[in-house]
Amino acid sequence: MPTGHAWDELAPPPAEECWSWSPRGLEDLAHVRRQFRANITDPSERSRLPRLDEDRIEQCVLALEELMSNGLRHGRPPVEVEVCAAPGGVLILVHDRDTENPPRPTSTRDPSEGGMGLGMVAHVALACGWTTEGDCKTVWSLMPSAAAA
Repeated sequence: MPTGHAWDELAPPPAEECWSWSPRGLEDLAHVRRQFRANITDPSERSRLPRLDEDRIEQCVLALEELMSNGLRHGRPPVEVEVCAAPGGVLILVHDRDTENPPRPTSTRDPSEGGMGLGMVAHVALACGWTTEGDCKTVWSLMPSAAAA
């Protein structure tokens, strides 16, 4: 699987869905982030995922927010978000209906101009990629569990 800053066209690894959301716009980012953080820190819900220390939780929140934000800003609705338990970590998937435009991380832009989210996610992910099926594009990242560190 690719690591580092590559966002190759690649199917996500197999995983078991834990939670999902259907944000309608950027105004839903904070709500989904709060729900995700509540789920991932609730002992009864947390048991659905691999063991995560505080640093890994923050990385998962970052990945969720960045991928969801990109889907809402650059994809076509509807946007759907899934968080899944996967071997070695937490799989975050964002689905949208823009199959024509793959994720395009940038390394040449001035960081003060923004647009560095995909690079940040790829830097901390075990693997990341994107794929299309029918009218759906999926952008995903596999975030490491504490045990996989």
